[in-house]
Amino acid sequence: MNSTLLVFVLAAAPDAGVVSKPLVADAGIAPVAARVTEPSPGLELERLRKRVAELEARTTELERQAKQLDALTKKLDQTNDDLAAFKKEVNEREDARRESERRVVEQKQRHEAVSRSLVTVDEQLSRGSTASVNEALRAAEATYTGTALQYVQSARASLANGDLATARKYLLLAVLEAQATRP
Repeated sequence: MNSTLLVFVLAAAPDAGVVSKPLVADAGIAPVAARVTEPSPGLELERLRKRVAELEARTTELERQAKQLDALTKKLDQTNDDLAAFKKEVNEREDARRESERRVVEQKQRHEAVSRSLVTVDEQLSRGSTASVNEALRAAEATYTGTALQYVQSARASLANGDLATARKYLLLAVLEAQATRP
């Protein structure tokens, strides 16, 4: 009985030096030592290797996706640059078209103004007046081209010779030609 008491006392003392395993009740019948299964070092090492391999694969996939994203970003940047260049070209062409239209309108207005001026000169010449005729002829020579210009130059020559009737005829021909060939 002494030995049983000694075992009991030793088991109850926390610093007795005896390591006891936790007890687990077995359906209330008898206490059984709990089975604590710790993985073997080889299994733990294999689990860690698998985890590292999974992480490396994930890292590789993320790096591939990052490269793909960089390539798409560069492509998008290039597309944006191309679009900006295209817009600039369209704007430049539109500006050039507007400028061309403006010049055509101005030229048409000049032709009409010169033609009205020559009709006024014709009326003056019909009254025998040659005042401010040279100014109208200079404007016509600066504006008209081709045959209309030749008619104006012939009218100037006729005026220099004092032939007002022939000058009027050439001025009217110049106006008609300019209207027929105006821009």
